[in-house]
Amino acid sequence: MATKEVGQEGFRWFIGVVEDRDDPEKQGRVRVRIYNVHGDIVETPKKDLPWAVTLMPGFSSSLKQVGVSATGLQIGSTVVGFFMDGNDAFMPVIFGIMPGKNDMPKLAVGQNNIIKQQLGPEPASAYNAQYPFNKVTQTESGHVIEVDDTPNFERLHTLHTSGTYSEIDHTGRRVNKIVGDDYEIVQKNQEVYIKGNVNIKVDGNYTLNVTGNIVVNGKTINMNRGTQGAARIGDTADTGDAGTGSHYDTNSAGTNVIETGSGTVFIGD
Repeated sequence: MATKEVGQEGFRWFIGVVEDRDDPEKQGRVRVRIYNVHGDIVETPKKDLPWAVTLMPGFSSSLKQVGVSATGLQIGSTVVGFFMDGNDAFMPVIFGIMPGKNDMPKLAVGQNNIIKQQLGPEPASAYNAQYPFNKVTQTESGHVIEVDDTPNFERLHTLHTSGTYSEIDHTGRRVNKIVGDDYEIVQKNQEVYIKGNVNIKVDGNYTLNVTGNIVVNGKTINMNRGTQGAARIGDTADTGDAGTGSHYDTNSAGTNVIETGSGTVFIGD
């Protein structure tokens, strides 16, 4: 260093481009080719570039595995920083990036480039963002987080690269879509209150396993309104075997009245 104490050797800042982020110590460091310092790859091979540390924002403690990981930079990112050792230029520190003309996520500039294949009653996207109100985080693989403050079209939107997403629009409507399997585990109790109506459609089979009791209360309960209707005590049953003898009904077909039922399954009054 030019002096014995950090900060006394003068402030030397730089602009450079990230060339390597595979930090062997996994501390979020990157190798940066700094303009007017390292020249081209012939003059300074990538392996000889110094590792640069990244300053983290104040809302991230970056202490004891708590905070935001310092792994956001990509190869090709243009960064701004300074040298802790001044003109010796061996200890670079990055304190920001310089996005280029086409580096902003399209979602942040009012262009919805996410194509969603609507399924069943799934509504269309509520995206109506206007620059500069939409704060977007987008990763290399395509994960997206949007915090959209566009007036009258405020939204929260999280999207997995597979297509699974959750979106809350300006009215408070929430849309959850899972393109794979879905598991919900509740270790204790669960209570659901729905003030309006509920519609559930299952294209496949539906299995309900309950180790305790099931209580269903309703003004009218219609079970299987197709060709196989549910019967209650007091309903008539068409047995189709009217006749005489111990193994025949004593009444005509369709006139038998159900007098007893299950002690555990109750349908209707």
